[in-house]
Amino acid sequence: MASQWVDVRDLKFILHEVFKMDEQLLGKGPFADYDGETVDMVIDSAAKLAENEIAPTYPDEVHGKSIDAIFKDGKVFAPEAYHRLWKLYCEGGWMTTSDSPDWGGQGFPSIVAASASSMFLGCNQAFLMYPGLTHGAAKLIEKFCSDELKNIYLPKMFSGEWGGTMCLTEPGAGSDLNVLKTTAKRNPDGTFSIKGTKCFISSGDHDLVSNIIHPVLARIEGDPPGTKGISIFLVPKYLVKPDGSLGEFNDVVTGGIEHKMGIHGNATCTLNFGDNGKCIGYLMGQEREGMKVMFHMMNEERQGVGMMGVSLATSAYLHALSYAKERLQGNNLFTGQRYVPIIQHPDVRRMLLKQKSISEGLKVLCLFCYWAMDQQLVAENDAEKDKWAGMVEMLTPIVKSYCTEMGLVVNDLAVQCYGGYGYCREYPVEQMMRDQKINTIFEGTNGIQAMDLLGRKMGMNEGKYFMALMTGGNAHIAEAKGIDNLKAEAAVVETAINAILQTATDFAGMLGTNPFVPLIAACDFLNCVGDTLCGWFHLWMALEATKGVAKAASDSEKAFYTGKIESAKFFINRTTILVPVKCDILKKDETSCVRIPDEGFAV
Repeated sequence: MASQWVDVRDLKFILHEVFKMDEQLLGKGPFADYDGETVDMVIDSAAKLAENEIAPTYPDEVHGKSIDAIFKDGKVFAPEAYHRLWKLYCEGGWMTTSDSPDWGGQGFPSIVAASASSMFLGCNQAFLMYPGLTHGAAKLIEKFCSDELKNIYLPKMFSGEWGGTMCLTEPGAGSDLNVLKTTAKRNPDGTFSIKGTKCFISSGDHDLVSNIIHPVLARIEGDPPGTKGISIFLVPKYLVKPDGSLGEFNDVVTGGIEHKMGIHGNATCTLNFGDNGKCIGYLMGQEREGMKVMFHMMNEERQGVGMMGVSLATSAYLHALSYAKERLQGNNLFTGQRYVPIIQHPDVRRMLLKQKSISEGLKVLCLFCYWAMDQQLVAENDAEKDKWAGMVEMLTPIVKSYCTEMGLVVNDLAVQCYGGYGYCREYPVEQMMRDQKINTIFEGTNGIQAMDLLGRKMGMNEGKYFMALMTGGNAHIAEAKGIDNLKAEAAVVETAINAILQTATDFAGMLGTNPFVPLIAACDFLNCVGDTLCGWFHLWMALEATKGVAKAASDSEKAFYTGKIESAKFFINRTTILVPVKCDILKKDETSCVRIPDEGFAV
């Protein structure tokens, strides 16, 4: 019986048949010692951990016990079940799958680590946020701290003995860091005294580890207002002695945890730094470069959130598919057979194929971002390296926003497939939908991602990076035009790409003359870009699947490849095909949401 949590066959198809990593990545540069068989061993091991150990801890309530983070007597306690998971996860080396062996890592390509992570996240996002943020904070220390601090902190963070967070948001400030109030006062020994409050800090405090390391944005006293005056500091929960042992408490006090719609197992904390004047921080990077430093972690987290969107969508789809095969109801309209599995009903099949096509397209979109990171490491010249770096820049806001936005569509359809049962906690799709919603919000709302793409990313390198991304599928389009079964879809994708490029040009002109039109359209435009890119990726997958059908050695393999082709056709002919019309609508001078007075929304 197919898994309700992971789709190993699909991941291997993407890695080996679509991206062809065995020839184009493995055996090169830092990946010289790796081959496809080794990668498959990692994927298989990750699937077992995900399904056998992580998935059973997913429900908000297991055997009558709440799987919530708890705040009691000033302390935060992670769910009891997470302690064993943390140990298994860290001892298995999953914290450092793609990290340098210098710090105990395994050095695999990022796309391999991301593939493993996609299965973990689909089984329990709330738990995976604890090691995910630890890894992000450790990578920031690796890049921006002194060797002395690296040697103290990295071994214990990468091993999972200590945890990590990311501390940006403050009460009342939201995403606007210009009004940041946390301060840093110079001390004679070169350290800084930190004072301020941060809120909505995921994994901010818990008992899975003995120490938690916080990268904290703060303004050094006397530095200018606005983001240009912000620095960033390494602030441990407990100070660390030169020999690496724990010292005294560092005046980082947890004020409480949030009670949220979803991700109940993750502790979302308010942290008070230096209320007693005894909080010490260490400068990371250079003074007044806090935003530049933090965005190295922020971009990693945004890509990770995109993967969260993909993973929850995939799991929800697999659960809905399993349910549809087992749930008996109604008659088959064509055969007259009574009391049949609901997968035989046309509308249920439509919902399932829509879920399948969206989640599969999102998966390749997200993994392509990690593929681009790996390609930088094996690039043969600076121009090639720059091309792939540009791809990552363009893809980051798209991956974060589109994958979570469309992931929520999949989650909604999964609930719908269950009918009334999908709305009940008896089945996990209800929780998956609640958990998915936060992914459209944190690490920069999807509206912020859209503004980033429109206002900053598309113009980078005079628009050449965006052009390279949008024309990256030209070879696949040309190949598909020569295949009768795919030529119509190739034409649809090509037309959508041309519409996106023309709209980008038109919006660039409007920003100087009528900026409200592109600003209002930013989110919808980003989604159109995603619809187009996923159309390309589906076409790419259909090309490889066509070859797979021809060489399939079993009926199940033939069915797998046929499913890929039909999934591609469904997405391209029902979603990508709408892009040109949507782009025409977005360019219309329709600014009613600007013209309407505030009181006009409701009196």
